[in-house]
Amino acid sequence: MFHYTIICFLLIFSFYLSFSLETIDLSWDLNNETIYVAGMQKFNFSKQVASTSQRGYWYSFKEFCVAEHGGTHFDAPYHFHQSGWKVGDVPLSRLFAKGAFLNMEEEHLKMGRDTRLKVKDLENWETRNGKFSENSVLLVKFGRSKFWQNRTLYLDLEGETMHFPGLSKEAAQWIANSKKIIGVGVDTPSIDPGNSTDYIAHRILAENSLYNLENVKLLTDLPETGFDLVVAPMKIEEGTGAAVRIFAIVNN
Repeated sequence: MFHYTIICFLLIFSFYLSFSLETIDLSWDLNNETIYVAGMQKFNFSKQVASTSQRGYWYSFKEFCVAEHGGTHFDAPYHFHQSGWKVGDVPLSRLFAKGAFLNMEEEHLKMGRDTRLKVKDLENWETRNGKFSENSVLLVKFGRSKFWQNRTLYLDLEGETMHFPGLSKEAAQWIANSKKIIGVGVDTPSIDPGNSTDYIAHRILAENSLYNLENVKLLTDLPETGFDLVVAPMKIEEGTGAAVRIFAIVNN
């Protein structure tokens, strides 16, 4: 049954390609400039080989080291729930999703650096668009992607404390209770606010088998509904997280 679902998705995707379809990459490049929070292994090529062989053909390969949770990445439920799925356990059916987009940039500018997504923001989205679809991933734009090239501004550092917006405890619980949203993505380093010490949003979502997408590249607005997402994390079998490529498929 599952294989039939994937085949249907691919057939629909191929059908879309014959129309006015826009595919948007929502992932930042992974390189030496990628932003990581303090204490995490930054991206680094530990070995690089590039040369023309004695037989006359070009040959190159590289080895790299990197933390799971840096750049545009995927949080598996196991990250904050001991019996949750690890990256390799997450069902493929959850990596092809309906997209929902919520722009919180104006609210962030009004409420300041530690803005929380609130239940009323989610309820207002449903007032405008109807109930969230089954198998939805909610992308929340706080307007932080424009600072990606500057680590200090992006993390909004005050000493060792970070300040950026995230989900309130109540909003995380509302999302979990909906039973329709399977993942949440944000254009910040964490779904919890930067100054959080209890990571309650992570804990609530993980306990309910939701995954997170962090440092999502949201430089432009998406439609609030009516688009699809492909979420493709590196399949690290025992991983708590992984670098991820995210595509939005928008039918114009």
